[in-house]
Amino acid sequence: VPVALASTKIFESLLEYEGASLEPRPGLAESWTVSKDHLMYTFKLRHNVKWHDGKPFTSADVKFSIEKIVTPLHTRGKAQFGNVSAIETPDPYTVVFKLAKPVPFFLKVFQPTEAPMFPKHAFEGVNVDDAKAVRGSPFMQKPIGTGPFRLKEWKKGEYLILERNPYYWKKGKPYLDQIVMRVIPDAAARSIALENGEIDLAPMSSVAPADIQRLGSLKNLVVNTQGTEGLGPNMWLEVNLRDKPLSDLRVRQAISYALNREKIVEVIWFGQGKPAVGPLVSGNPYFNKSLKPYEFNPNRANELLDQAGYPRGANGVRFKLQQIPLPYGESWVRMAEYIKQDLSKVGIEVETQSLDLGGWMKKIYTDWDFGIDSTFMHNYSDPSIGVQPTFVSSNIQKGLTNSNSTGYVNPKVDELFAQALIETDQAKRRKEFDDVQIILHDELPVIFLMEMAYTHVWNKRVHGLITNGISMYSNWDSVWVE
Repeated sequence: VPVALASTKIFESLLEYEGASLEPRPGLAESWTVSKDHLMYTFKLRHNVKWHDGKPFTSADVKFSIEKIVTPLHTRGKAQFGNVSAIETPDPYTVVFKLAKPVPFFLKVFQPTEAPMFPKHAFEGVNVDDAKAVRGSPFMQKPIGTGPFRLKEWKKGEYLILERNPYYWKKGKPYLDQIVMRVIPDAAARSIALENGEIDLAPMSSVAPADIQRLGSLKNLVVNTQGTEGLGPNMWLEVNLRDKPLSDLRVRQAISYALNREKIVEVIWFGQGKPAVGPLVSGNPYFNKSLKPYEFNPNRANELLDQAGYPRGANGVRFKLQQIPLPYGESWVRMAEYIKQDLSKVGIEVETQSLDLGGWMKKIYTDWDFGIDSTFMHNYSDPSIGVQPTFVSSNIQKGLTNSNSTGYVNPKVDELFAQALIETDQAKRRKEFDDVQIILHDELPVIFLMEMAYTHVWNKRVHGLITNGISMYSNWDSVWVE
């Protein structure tokens, strides 16, 4: 989330999107055509676009970005562009994507978080076939994009200053001269900064849920939950399936029965969400309405743990688990405390380890050294984009963030996602997603907890923030202040 908030002001993609349903509109591409068989997409690029260093944006940059950066290195790159058989650049302002198979959501993938455009010339001398070389390149510290804002100053752990891009292709935009993004670790301090006008915006639930009602009563502030319909954040406990006892389905079911989702929503998150039932949130058009949430049933949890062969010891403990909560603030800490408390009631002793974000990501995605961890994932505009990468076995890759870190392998799930990836018959595609949701609901590779509700709080002097279903990940070229 923090990276996307900043990067989407710096980098753009071929298309922009309008409304909660994310209808594609011209972006860096001024127009596009699709062949009748849906295997060829031709984009006509704008002629007046320049990179932040003043050099022209061309089709060579598009080809480079997708082939060398997005497809191999982006978490969802292979899901989105894996069926691209060729990218042709017949002239500097024409790009042709040729697909081996139809991709029903292809026009939704050109979002700034999914397919950002990178300048080919900025990677000269970098071995772009080496992921470490790309991530360690000077570009990553001094990014160059086409967006309405460019990086002015970055003091890690403290603030980021973006300034107006003088080369921006939209005449008269952006309206703002600069954006200052501050790191304020303490939730109470963030709320105070909003109250006294020290900051103008706290996006995407970055204030404590307990403060939202109070802040909403203040005359100078707006509390809003719109503009995130295209994200669909879903909270769950990731479960390391590689070792016992978590490799046993009965243990995972017991954990799910032992947790009170209503309490998590109402007490921990102050009503900012609703109980989750599966990998898709209920607002997703492909949500399977037949699914039911796991009820809060400690007696059933105890029965399952007994059946799994984990009796209570003399001290009442069946086994120990390591828990690593997502280091995103006090609410996640409180939830970890609640999980520790309620699992102890069914004989599971939980040891909580607190890490900074870098340490958390290394533990989960590089070392696979965890029992359970709390996190959330976005559904995005299509399950093939946002849900598939977490559960397909091909995405079990050490060091890749937001990957299949649990080690979950189910050939039927792989098959269903593969079919849905290219299925153009909407009825058949819905059935494929229905089936995969049932399997994931029953097998619990993760413990589904809560559909999150993103809440933004901003000063009333700020205008133009909510434009589509990914408003905080939009480029803010039309945001203005009184």
